[in-house]
Amino acid sequence: MINLKRLKFLQSLQLKILFFTFGASLLPVLVLISVVWQLLEKPLIELEKTRLDDQVLAFRGYSSATEKGLKNLISSYANWSDLYNAVQNPNPAWIKEEVSEQLLFTTDIDIVRVIKSQNEEIIGEAGSKILALPLVQQKIQDLKNRTKLSQDLIDTGKQELVLLAGSPIYRSDGTGKPAGTLIAGQLLDRVWLTQFLNYSQPTTRVEIIALNGQRFVSSNSDGKSDIWEKNYFSVKILPSIYKKCSVYHIQPELGLNTIYAPLYSGNQPIAIIKLQIVAKYFQEAKLTLTRLIVLVLTLVLLLSILIAHFLAKQISNPIIQLAKRSKTLAAGDLNSPIPGVENGGEIGQLANAYQEMAYSLSTLINNLEKLVAQRTHELELARQTLEERVQERTLELLQKNQELEIKTEQLHTALYNLKMAESQLIQTEKMSSLGNLVAGIAHEINNPINFIYANITYIENYTQDLFNLIHQYQQRYADPEIQIYAEKIELDYLIKDLPKLIASMDTGATRIKDIISSLRNFSRHDEAEIKKVNLHEGIDSTLVLLQHRLNPLHDSPKIQVIKEYDHLPLVECYSRQINQVFMHILVNAIDAIELHKEQVDKKIIIQTKNHQNQSVTIKIIDNGIGIDEQNISQIFDPFFTTKSVGQGTGLGLTVCYQIIQKHQGNIQINSQLKQGTQVIIQLPSLLQNNIVDGAS
Repeated sequence: MINLKRLKFLQSLQLKILFFTFGASLLPVLVLISVVWQLLEKPLIELEKTRLDDQVLAFRGYSSATEKGLKNLISSYANWSDLYNAVQNPNPAWIKEEVSEQLLFTTDIDIVRVIKSQNEEIIGEAGSKILALPLVQQKIQDLKNRTKLSQDLIDTGKQELVLLAGSPIYRSDGTGKPAGTLIAGQLLDRVWLTQFLNYSQPTTRVEIIALNGQRFVSSNSDGKSDIWEKNYFSVKILPSIYKKCSVYHIQPELGLNTIYAPLYSGNQPIAIIKLQIVAKYFQEAKLTLTRLIVLVLTLVLLLSILIAHFLAKQISNPIIQLAKRSKTLAAGDLNSPIPGVENGGEIGQLANAYQEMAYSLSTLINNLEKLVAQRTHELELARQTLEERVQERTLELLQKNQELEIKTEQLHTALYNLKMAESQLIQTEKMSSLGNLVAGIAHEINNPINFIYANITYIENYTQDLFNLIHQYQQRYADPEIQIYAEKIELDYLIKDLPKLIASMDTGATRIKDIISSLRNFSRHDEAEIKKVNLHEGIDSTLVLLQHRLNPLHDSPKIQVIKEYDHLPLVECYSRQINQVFMHILVNAIDAIELHKEQVDKKIIIQTKNHQNQSVTIKIIDNGIGIDEQNISQIFDPFFTTKSVGQGTGLGLTVCYQIIQKHQGNIQINSQLKQGTQVIIQLPSLLQNNIVDGAS
């Protein structure tokens, strides 16, 4: 069946053809008008830019004339014998009357200063207060050190521009050394701009803007930036000025066209010239061009409508008849004739196509009804067979899935047990070997150090006796040769330094003895059975062994250990295993603190708590780098480590967890990244059942 939406489309075809032909005839004209507009508008804009460039050239010519006039004026005064003599033999009154006041009142000069070369004395000065500004003083000093007439345009830092010139003062004939320096300057102020506007073409506004956006001077009273200038000053205007390029802003809708051009001091931009001219001629030309284009567009529009209406009528009438016949086709009338079959052209071909389509549809509908009935019967049989097979396969898959889940759970359990056994075996062997080695070293070093420690007191006494004997000899036998030898060996220094050496040896021997005691206490090599021990001794022994990490000799800061011990009862445990737990946790805390480079106050807090002699709690708190929250759940897994490759095996906390569990206790870790870590260990005071020594 023919779609009804298709029929409605054919009925509205006349209107669409009208729009299509109208658009097809109008589009080239619009494109042509757009191109013509672009070609005509661009020369108008370029003409406005040329006018703006002429204004900038006129402004720079006026600035150059000002510079040249200043040079000529100061040169005529600087080569004047009377001024030379008044400076050589200081005559401030004459200089004020004949030079300073004459320059200020008869010329455009705003500041004057006369300086004597011999002692840099200021003999005469008049004009603006800007002479006291630091930047002006610095520039005057620079001009005074030059040997010939020179000038510079400077920014005073007080929203003012001044043109400064300086020249050495010579006699009229140019002979002799210069007696001093004549400094003169002219402000580029509003009066100066008004004089420029009197000689230039009609100009709406002239402004001089600093490179930071502040106004030096403006020909208008408001002197405010427009919105475009505020938005584009730093991103467009200022970069172009530094590149010594001008920026144009053509805005005929406001009646003003603007140019921003650099104002130079030497070869470097020191300020920005903003010139605005009236866009009267540009507006008139643009308005005339716009009217012409609108007139042409109106004529073309009327012509396009007439052409489109004629073409739409010629094309759409046969199509409308064909659309009416298509309604009967949609209703099922496949035998009535199709109008327009005898017509030629595309409409006749379309009518013939409709006729053939009606015949083909009639044949296809009959065949399709037979095929649909046959296929419906076959699909019903296939559906029944497929449902039976799906039910059988579903039952088989459910059984296989249950078996697979059971085997997977068994494999996970076996793998976990294997990892735990492997980690326990590795750590057991490592700590057993380490304990034997530590115990052996402590035993071998203990006897020699006891010998040294026991004899230091005797050495100290014997040395003092020898010193007394030498003192007796010196008093009774004043032999010159003995005195010379005593001075040679620095006997007085030896008498003072030797007791200090013996005291240092005593301190070192005591330190070695404490370390050996801590090693023996930590290893507990002779204590393989369960017994009641003092946990504080185990913690202190572990801290002694880690002193090289807590108080490093290099530039790393010291780690402060704060002990907050409660009165604990003796705890029943394997002391070597519990000391091993303390060692792992404290080493991890030191590693975490060293990784936290930003932490200045590095410290470890060890707290113990007695719970009515039934159990004890040990808290080890550090302010190190901490552990990411997503890693907390895996922290006791075998071979899991947050340290870099080669710095950790991932077995330390696993072994700690196993040892605490075997001692019927509990271990918990709380941590925040870059905040620190808290390890909480809870142990019963007495074990209820014997435990197996799995990590001796």
